[in-house]
Amino acid sequence: MEFLDFTKKNSTVLFLFFFLVLIIYGQSLSGDFVYDDRNIVEYHNVLASPSQILNVAIHPYWEASNGLYRPLTLLSYSANLILFGDSPFSFHLINLALYIFICFFVYLLIKKLFNDSLLAFISALLFLVLPIHTEVVANITGRSELLCLFFGLLALLEFSKEKVNYWLLGLYTLLSIGSKETGIALLPVLAIMLYQKERAINLDILKKYFLNISSALIAALLYLTLRFFSLGINSFLNIKTSLIENPLLFVDPFTRAGTALKILWMYMYKTIWPVNLCSDYSYNQISAIGSWLNIGTILGLLMMLFSVFIILRHINKKNILSLAASIFLFAFLPISNIFFGIGTIAGERLFFYPSLGICLITGFIIWKIFHAIQHNKNKILFLSIITLILALYGLISLNRQTAWLNETNLFISAGKCAPDSVLSRSNLGAVYLLQGSLDKAEQELLVSKNIAPLYSKGLNNLGLVYFKKGDYAKAQELYFESLHLEYPYPGTYENLVLLYLTEGKPDLAKYWIKFTYGLNDEQANNLIESFNKSKK
Repeated sequence: MEFLDFTKKNSTVLFLFFFLVLIIYGQSLSGDFVYDDRNIVEYHNVLASPSQILNVAIHPYWEASNGLYRPLTLLSYSANLILFGDSPFSFHLINLALYIFICFFVYLLIKKLFNDSLLAFISALLFLVLPIHTEVVANITGRSELLCLFFGLLALLEFSKEKVNYWLLGLYTLLSIGSKETGIALLPVLAIMLYQKERAINLDILKKYFLNISSALIAALLYLTLRFFSLGINSFLNIKTSLIENPLLFVDPFTRAGTALKILWMYMYKTIWPVNLCSDYSYNQISAIGSWLNIGTILGLLMMLFSVFIILRHINKKNILSLAASIFLFAFLPISNIFFGIGTIAGERLFFYPSLGICLITGFIIWKIFHAIQHNKNKILFLSIITLILALYGLISLNRQTAWLNETNLFISAGKCAPDSVLSRSNLGAVYLLQGSLDKAEQELLVSKNIAPLYSKGLNNLGLVYFKKGDYAKAQELYFESLHLEYPYPGTYENLVLLYLTEGKPDLAKYWIKFTYGLNDEQANNLIESFNKSKK
């Protein structure tokens, strides 16, 4: 890694980034496993065993039905567990370290390509403080986004060298895509960089860069091959998810694309104006469009077209704009839902990679304005305003990351920022249920059910509220409603058994015990007898 030139200036920048990230996100080190992080706990026995490393490397990302294959992310979780144990501290620590070096690599890349330390520093610093990044940095599950961009930047830094090590280029490409599918954006971005290097693409240039091009393409093909064998043909081509996670999978392509463009505009304005940041955009917080003639879709489309224009307009120029627009465009397309559906309708974490392009363009604009100002006093005033904005972003990030410290914080926050989401209102109801506030829990869970009775766990929890209130008929009704959904919550079976045992209906309890646990008559009878003794 000869580009990691630790000159005094570079070392100072790295230390500053370390200091700022620690100030903004240091509190996350005390955070717990939250929400999707619980998969790490659930798969602990596999991830924490050194003998299972090969199985982890070929294992789907949690479930094959998710249609995701991210071996490097899973291996990084294994390394955490094997080397540092079960504490979430080490997971958060690695996330912070990755974020520090990502910001540093952004600085090195721009400095290397455009030979301007100020432009590089402004762009990297802006990326560091963006509040929309809090979900990625403060949430352990953001690891996939961090690793993807980390190795993507290493690949771009390698390709920026005069003499490229094609082995390293291929390795970084494989590791980036193997961290998250968004890494495929690296291929067209490398093509843009090649064009900017040579000012043309012809047969002689392709011969000159044959090994470099081949290494990146072979890495992508190797990933796709491994993905096929890991997921199988059905999950390789299709993602199976519910209407709650991604309602865009259940609408026509025209509606899906138009809604995706509206979501792009939402990402954009939340990047610039970080108000009402949220962990949840599931059904029905974002409604599908009825027509493309709405302001969000139009603005999103204009952003897409403008990025294409910027790439073509500036591809022959020695400036940052074409590279920035290509990073934005090609990193957004895989997570956009425009051409094919993904596992979720939206998530601020998804915009982590594309937001780098926004930061590079914004950094260039700030840099140009600074150099266009003639008087030193005006320059100082301008830099003071920019510094104030960056400080404000940092404070918002500092405040926002506290939502990810534990599930209570997260669900209360989501209930406020996503009031129309089935998932958020249900999760908030679960918080009140655990706190013993049955009336508040009932209120939130009823709101969730009235939005749409789609969430099995939410219906189960509402049944549990009525069970605790002694309304067994309502509890039974909701348990059965929960079990009839496409993705039934497993805990509902246990709650149904408990309900029948409490009501003194041993025959029904025995039926569901045998159905749920696969026990024989004698084992089921013993379990019922143990329960009756515990009641006495």
